[in-house]
Amino acid sequence: MKKTGLFLLGLLLSIPAMAELPDLGDPTQRELTPYREQLMGRNFYRTLKANVPFIEDLEVNDYIRSLGLKLVSNSLSPQGHFRFFVIRIPSINAFAGPYGYIGFHSGLIIEADNESEFAGVMAHEISHVTQRHLARQMTENSAAPGAIFAAILTGILVASQNPEAGAALIYGSQAALIQSQINFTRANEHEADRIGIDVMRKSGINPSGMANFFNTLLEQSRTDNVLAQMEYLRTHPLNTTRIAEASNRLTAKDQSLPLDSLDFQLTRARVAVASASSAKQLIERIQNLPADEQNLLSRYTLAIAYIADYRPAAAIPILKDIITENPHPWFPLALSDAYLGNDQLQHALEVLENIENLYPGYLPGSIRYATALILNQKASEAVKLLNTLLRKSQLPVIYKTLARAYFANGQVSLAMEATSYEYELEGYLNLAIQQVNNALQQPELNKLTRQRLESRKQTLADQIKKEGKF
Repeated sequence: MKKTGLFLLGLLLSIPAMAELPDLGDPTQRELTPYREQLMGRNFYRTLKANVPFIEDLEVNDYIRSLGLKLVSNSLSPQGHFRFFVIRIPSINAFAGPYGYIGFHSGLIIEADNESEFAGVMAHEISHVTQRHLARQMTENSAAPGAIFAAILTGILVASQNPEAGAALIYGSQAALIQSQINFTRANEHEADRIGIDVMRKSGINPSGMANFFNTLLEQSRTDNVLAQMEYLRTHPLNTTRIAEASNRLTAKDQSLPLDSLDFQLTRARVAVASASSAKQLIERIQNLPADEQNLLSRYTLAIAYIADYRPAAAIPILKDIITENPHPWFPLALSDAYLGNDQLQHALEVLENIENLYPGYLPGSIRYATALILNQKASEAVKLLNTLLRKSQLPVIYKTLARAYFANGQVSLAMEATSYEYELEGYLNLAIQQVNNALQQPELNKLTRQRLESRKQTLADQIKKEGKF
């Protein structure tokens, strides 16, 4: 097993353009304490972030986070740590990493027909975390945590460059040995299904989507498509008995719960555009759709594809028409993107100010509005808005935009301090302390600011020192 772990670590380091794999834990220590799991989770996420393309879309991430937290609030561990994200890989898969880091391949979101199907996968992964299936697997079998996550990362990283090669690697003779240690047992899968269905029901989402989606994947696995056979079913083994049991847990009352939402369908559209290898080809496909398939969603997808293809002027009339039909905030947000892309800053500001008034503190709108304010040389207003957002939640994107606003406002040390918080939230403690050191080198710091920065530097140093002991 140790030789297999070393083989996988070596393979990771040999992948072209890949960042160095961080320390995932002492391979001689199998006990996964809560703190070690936290450190492993941060390193796991940081490695993915450095090597795999993420979907960095404000609306997509806000929807994924909101849906995830809604499900978590009705789970068996409503106060647990969770972080949800989407990686731009076309295969159909999802995974629960250590410390509640849950990722979804973009292909899975596109493949799901409705919110119920996607929420079913999400609730299933959340249940793996709340039941501590991964932690139990690592402490009960002979594989060390570091070796196990080297295997998980290897599959994801290789698949991001070549999905078929990633699948083949997992089925290779040496990788298969470790893969057998990370596949959840059938009992784990059944338990995650059972608990996940209850979580969906309590969250007001029709749970039938879980069984429906799993049945779709099982049918696809019987085709000659190597990606269908190698991805989701590789780590989440399915059979007709398991699907039948999930279906049998449904009640008549469940059918009154909603199967879908416009938010999910718009998310699906944005993921499709963000994942497209060619926005131009996507535009042509949409334009060639038959008349009975031309609808609000296809028009919205066409508009954001035009923006992605650097033709924002073509998107503006489409979005204006959509806004007259539907009040959903994502339509004027897309219009503001088109205006900005078309160098119509004042029009974008007017749209975004209206959204901020209608939906104060709505992250996708507020971040865009702050960015537009900065572009319009109103950085001090952006600073005020972003600091208000931070009272509600501390997210890397808020600190990143705040740093930009401070810098535009001539407050360089505060910009560096904000960047240090962004890096800390992303798990880069050494980079965070470097930003604090840079801030301390700025001239004309007052005594209180210097004391605050010194205190923050010490806090980060203590955290780095503590992590070094594990």
